[in-house]
Amino acid sequence: MGWWRSGRVGWAVVCVAMMLASPRGAHAQDETVVVSGVIRDSGTNAPVSGVMVRILERSIQVITGLDGRFVFATVPPGTYTIRVDRIGYEVVEDLLTVGASPVTVPISLATAAVELGSIVVTPGRFGVMGNSAVQQQQTLTREDIETVPQIGEDVFRVLRTIPGVAVDDISTRLNVRGGTDYELLNLLDGMELYEPYHLKDFDGVFGVVDVQSVGGINLLTGGFGAEHGDKLTGVFDMRSRNPPVSGARTTVGLSVSNVSILSRGSFDGTRGQWLFQARRGYLDLLLKLTDSDDAEEDISPQYYDVFGKAQYEVAPNHRLAFNFLYAGDELTFRDPQARVESTWSSTYGWLTWDAVFGGVSATTMAFGGKLNRGRDGFIDNADALRGPNFLSVDDRRTFDFAGIKEDVRVDLGDRLFLKFGGEAKQLEADYDYSRTSRQIALLPSGSIGNVHDTTDVALKPSGSELSGYLAARVRPIDALTAEVGARYDRISHTDDSDVATRVLTALQLSDATTLRASWGTYYQSHGLHELEVGDGEERFYSTDRAQQIAFGVEHRFPSDLSLRVELYRRSIDDQRPRFLNADREIDPFPEAEGDRIRIDPGEGRARGIELLMGLDRGGPWGWSANYGLSQAEDQVDGVWVPRTLDQRHAFGITAAYRPQSPWRFSWTFQYHSGWPATASGFAIEALPDSTLVLARTIGEINTLRLPAYHRLDLRISRNFNVGSGILQAYLDVFNVYNRANLRGYFFQPFVNNARVQVVQRPGEELLPILPTIGFRWEF
Repeated sequence: MGWWRSGRVGWAVVCVAMMLASPRGAHAQDETVVVSGVIRDSGTNAPVSGVMVRILERSIQVITGLDGRFVFATVPPGTYTIRVDRIGYEVVEDLLTVGASPVTVPISLATAAVELGSIVVTPGRFGVMGNSAVQQQQTLTREDIETVPQIGEDVFRVLRTIPGVAVDDISTRLNVRGGTDYELLNLLDGMELYEPYHLKDFDGVFGVVDVQSVGGINLLTGGFGAEHGDKLTGVFDMRSRNPPVSGARTTVGLSVSNVSILSRGSFDGTRGQWLFQARRGYLDLLLKLTDSDDAEEDISPQYYDVFGKAQYEVAPNHRLAFNFLYAGDELTFRDPQARVESTWSSTYGWLTWDAVFGGVSATTMAFGGKLNRGRDGFIDNADALRGPNFLSVDDRRTFDFAGIKEDVRVDLGDRLFLKFGGEAKQLEADYDYSRTSRQIALLPSGSIGNVHDTTDVALKPSGSELSGYLAARVRPIDALTAEVGARYDRISHTDDSDVATRVLTALQLSDATTLRASWGTYYQSHGLHELEVGDGEERFYSTDRAQQIAFGVEHRFPSDLSLRVELYRRSIDDQRPRFLNADREIDPFPEAEGDRIRIDPGEGRARGIELLMGLDRGGPWGWSANYGLSQAEDQVDGVWVPRTLDQRHAFGITAAYRPQSPWRFSWTFQYHSGWPATASGFAIEALPDSTLVLARTIGEINTLRLPAYHRLDLRISRNFNVGSGILQAYLDVFNVYNRANLRGYFFQPFVNNARVQVVQRPGEELLPILPTIGFRWEF
């Protein structure tokens, strides 16, 4: 039941074109005033130099001098967002109201909770919106990320143009450098998100974190340090937004896919801050409004999430924060031949204490949470030839976790920096799965019969995880920084004890050129919540192991053009079995489909070279381009075969035009060579009792290739002054020239006189041209 191919999934909406006209009271371009101010350290009241001050809506920026002063000479009256950013300090964003008189803006910057060891020595690190020490050409501002073309205002989709990341139109699952999405560590304010995607029955259409609540992202696609463990390919580290310096700010968003609200503010002077975000997707309502063809078919996908945090400075250099995240999905599907009901929920709560004691900083976290999954339904299709003609599934799962985590950083001067810590978790899971299926069979008499199959699994595993790490960052000479570390992981439910060592280096050849290199061993355990009971699995496998090496060079030319080149190689062994569907259709019960494959890989490998270029001088134009040549393979039955999302050639370009007006324009273009595909065949086979069945055979894995993928997206946005706030309206056009990109092939059997013929056809298509509109009002 490939329900995406039937055109019944949430993106099949028709949007109305909108007219964006200047509202009453918009400022005239020839009336301008001077905006100036002084940036000071909140602790010492001393002026801070080298601070970047930006007025986002006008795409203008200045850098403060030694006296901390900044001046914008010509700013038209209106309401704007002013952003203040400097390494070592927390980012400040606030509303700026400009009238007929000059405006003076005094701003104080608070030092970041942890400002030690700011030298970045990790290859493959991309800073997004944050104030990390990564070079400027690898950083995207909030303005950039809010104006890039995207669907659903999803923070995961924004990263699709980063080198080494593979993701299709439908799913937001991030696959980094040939790895699968579950090999990527997803963090939010230090908390691991075990299930970071909404609508997992549709392959994870959205992320569970609203882009409006995210203040900074670091994506580590190369080697990463010893503080991160139990993952093979990378770290996706999200940080929530900082509240305004004073008062409160509220953002209301409305788009084709969801409605959201974000509110943040301060209390008790500036000692306390809070943030609250809620979002509700209404794909179910859109489908009801746009469905007029099939009254007998009903599909209703819903998703919602709530995120909140409150933090308080209990004493100088001591901050206590409580975070909470809840995400839920509900899906119902009914037609005369099927019924599916599915619910998912994820709950996380964590308490964090950040403290600085002179040259020592520490972060202590206590956390807990729960995952719930419920899925049941049936499919009754007497004409099915490619899978069961009757299927009934009842699937109930829970996963509970709790633990404590400690990270300590010690600054021992200009030449030595230490970090160490550990984590302890207690885990419990509950699996209750049953499935009954009936397959069409041809009896010797020529009549139609059936073959039945039943799967029942009931398990309640529990376990614990214990880890610890130690790393030293040294600078033997001014130009060279190296970090050497090791970590230990003990996984009780797999009975594994692993020790991993890692080395990271950075060599500053000049002010414009940096060389980076890393080598390390990485382990990933079989998660207590990852058991494939629908495929009959009842045991946990030992940890996967990988060795990875990466080399990179970064250079900035005098013209402000930046260039980055990186080479990497990862070798993997001790891989556990994986399950996938050859046709790559989106089905409610993929484990029961006839194209289900179990892969038992031996070794694995991924290697490639990535190039990234960019130019952004802070003026109206900015662009970046990247190219990747890569290969990701597994050894299956002694033969090297491509991984599912292996893309040999990948190219992307992003361009933005930001004139000194309320308008913004941006484009993204993506190309990659076709992903692998697997052929299928069908044959009539005789069972021991002489019953004849139509059996599906799977060809050699991933020996076919889909056509090349390419797509152009466009976003146009305009800001309006509305009351004391700013209203942004935007139009996105996804897949502008309506390219028909394939998700997979479809293999159709025809039975005639006991002979079977198979026809290969294009399978599910990815998204067609899709215009969407949205609004965001911040006040």
